Amino acid sequence: MKNILIITYYWPPSGGAAVQRWLSFANLLAAENNVYVLTVDEKKATFQLRDESLVNEVHPSIKVHSTKTREPFGIFTFIFGKKSIPKPAFSNEGNPSFVKKITRFVRGNLFIPDPRKGWKPFAMKAAERLIQNVKFDCVITAGPPHSTHFIGEALKQKHGLFWIADFHDLWTDVIYYNMLYHLPVVKKIDAGLEKRILESADLVLTVGEKYKQKLLLKSERLSPDKIKIVRIGYDEKLFPQKVVAAPQKEFVITYTGTMADYYRPQVFIESLKHTTQKFPGVSFRFRFAGVLAGSIRNEIDAAGLLSITEDMGYVPHEKAVQLLFSSTVLLLVNPVTKDEEMVIPGKLYEYLAAHKPIINITKQEAETSAIIAECKAGETFDRNQLAALTAYLEKLVLQWREKGAIDLSDNDSQVKQYSRSEIARHLQELIHSRS
Repeated sequence: MKNILIITYYWPPSGGAAVQRWLSFANLLAAENNVYVLTVDEKKATFQLRDESLVNEVHPSIKVHSTKTREPFGIFTFIFGKKSIPKPAFSNEGNPSFVKKITRFVRGNLFIPDPRKGWKPFAMKAAERLIQNVKFDCVITAGPPHSTHFIGEALKQKHGLFWIADFHDLWTDVIYYNMLYHLPVVKKIDAGLEKRILESADLVLTVGEKYKQKLLLKSERLSPDKIKIVRIGYDEKLFPQKVVAAPQKEFVITYTGTMADYYRPQVFIESLKHTTQKFPGVSFRFRFAGVLAGSIRNEIDAAGLLSITEDMGYVPHEKAVQLLFSSTVLLLVNPVTKDEEMVIPGKLYEYLAAHKPIINITKQEAETSAIIAECKAGETFDRNQLAALTAYLEKLVLQWREKGAIDLSDNDSQVKQYSRSEIARHLQELIHSRS
């Protein structure tokens, strides 16, 4: 058994895909290792999303240690109000006000790499106390916030610990990076910090092949063997071994997670408009569970689809999974960015495990497109493929009307490779082989 220290800012009751990922990995590693988690006291932390239900999912053998932190968000909220704290990926700020732009500029230029870097001194004190009593074989830092990696770097330098830096999202290439109005000199400093962490870590984890290729470009000193792909995956305990698609009275299209204005789902909205007009006798429901930008909601209204739209807001993770089972079709939309083709939303893997057809709106060369094709789980459409998308959506409606449900459970063998138990087994092998 190995003694493993996971340092992560986001931990239950924080919500979101990144939390669910490391919660699952920690639980699975705890079955054969001694796992310690160092995190932030929930009363001191700034969580963009909360999911109290995740607290009950923590493996009883995991030893969780939380600390205080010092962050600027209290000052932000005092000056600018509670709404100055943005939702994930600025999904609630499609057209930022002057005040919002000021807060973004301050965040982007005065707090490098992020406003949560004030956690480091508190985390270091707690880590030092732990190290006095436990001989750790491995320390893992989870970013973002990428300032968490500075803790791992310091522990490696002082104690010679084997250190794994997990980039479950990118740093200077994250989708909202250019929304922070960095000055050129600040961008250069930030890129230097990113390069330093990548070079200093013993091992770097990331979530996709295109992510890996992007990180390799950061430094000539990086070798492909140093960066390992550890997918986000899905938690199989939330998904039955055999999914039986029950007949449905409505044709339900579900989207979970964030939908900001720069996701640009207009082609699907237009396609759905045509399809509902062609099948007036079919009861459609367009369901969102997460953060839906007001601008997107307005476009849905303009298309005459608001009456069939259900905006549920953020829901607990377990409920979000249940919504997948009660759906007919699942909608996946990548944000429009310069690196759109490498974005892999964590919900993709849960969509796969639900065995429902996926309509994927993004570039054909996107990694999500390849994964969906590999699993025979749906189709991908560019934003200029309205006719092809509409034809596919109409085809699904006809299948549903004939059978009452659409079941893709025959692709189970392809999907299982993305279960977190399989991924955690790979992660454990990496830890045991290097530490």
